[in-house]
Amino acid sequence: MNALQPNKQKNVLSLRKFLIPVIAVAFVFAVLGLILALGSAYVERITVGLGISIILVVSLNLANGYTGLFSLGHIGFMAIGAYASAILTLPVSAKTVNLPDLPLWLAHIQMPFFPAIIIGAIIAMIVAFFMGISLMRLTGPYVSVATMGFLVIVQVILTNWDTLTRGARTFSGVPDYTTIWNVWIWAIITVYFVWRIGKSNFGRRIMAVRDNEIAAQSLGINVIRSRLLVFCLSAFFTGIAGALWAHFIMAFSPK
Repeated sequence: MNALQPNKQKNVLSLRKFLIPVIAVAFVFAVLGLILALGSAYVERITVGLGISIILVVSLNLANGYTGLFSLGHIGFMAIGAYASAILTLPVSAKTVNLPDLPLWLAHIQMPFFPAIIIGAIIAMIVAFFMGISLMRLTGPYVSVATMGFLVIVQVILTNWDTLTRGARTFSGVPDYTTIWNVWIWAIITVYFVWRIGKSNFGRRIMAVRDNEIAAQSLGINVIRSRLLVFCLSAFFTGIAGALWAHFIMAFSPK
């Protein structure tokens, strides 16, 4: 009987770890269903905005909180995800009017919402990778200054790339694909993903680098590679939030 007791306790703990997230998700879905059934359009918009904000905050925490490097340029990744997904989902007829100088292969494409936001997030992640190769070698306030510079570069490119972004003019006609359900599904995925990273060996290595970089290096942790991976993952989810935001407000500009 004594030998079976630890196994029983372990099974109870495992069941509890499984049930708590399931109950939390069920509660969120129940609240969302109640809002859709009884709430006004204003309350629904507030709820959608809250979900997108959760994705942004959790993504930023993945970069800033886990690595200790304070980024001021994540809004640039949001802009990349917004513009990329909007261009891919824009109807062909709208592209002919609003973006007449698009390359032919892009002018005749209208993608579904899900693959478009994934591609937008991947583009944001690729940009973060090439940016982070040099950025992750910096520490302290230098990272903040460099990411602020990245934000300025993104805004300048979006403002001057008339062929692709309409420049400083408002990018309009974006389909209203964002709903309360897909926003909160992505919010739950983001929160769960970041939570799992924090509980994993990789997450503990990242936090070890944050707390004491020299000690982490002495234990064989590759500091630059670890920071770069976290930075790219954070940019991915920030791009998702940007795509959801673009298809929520349906008209935006580099400002």
